[in-house]
Amino acid sequence: MSTLVNELPDISGIGGHWTVAPARDCVTGGRIQVGRAVFAGRQWPREPKDCVCVRGDWYLDGNLLLCSDCGTDGT
Repeated sequence: MSTLVNELPDISGIGGHWTVAPARDCVTGGRIQVGRAVFAGRQWPREPKDCVCVRGDWYLDGNLLLCSDCGTDGT
């Protein structure tokens, strides 16, 4: 994740909000805290701590990349 948790974009306009979730740092393998998008009626298939985030979907006119599996910011 390249965006700091306190600097995540506003997703309320597309019906979402952010939570903070533990994840694995792809570089060090350690644990970090990441922003995870929450949308009503949307369930992510994986938890961020168990995800390798290999695919994503663009939101906010191509300005926000969310992992398709766990909903974390990959921008």
